[in-house]
Amino acid sequence: MKLTELQIKDTAKVVSLETLDKDYVQRLMDVGLYHHAKVTLLNRLSFGNLILLEVDNIELCIRKKDAEQIEVER
Repeated sequence: MKLTELQIKDTAKVVSLETLDKDYVQRLMDVGLYHHAKVTLLNRLSFGNLILLEVDNIELCIRKKDAEQIEVER
């Protein structure tokens, strides 16, 4: 399932970042979003165009179009 399919407060494990740009994946990994990381969807912002996540007690916001390319499993 895609990261954008989660409901607010749902937690899932990242299973794939392969469809994202390699430089962007490196930036995500620098802040803790990597394969097998547990992520929690906290909120949808800016009319749903931004996704607020929690990863290892760090909150980060990513664009919806990028979140649609991240595969997760519950």
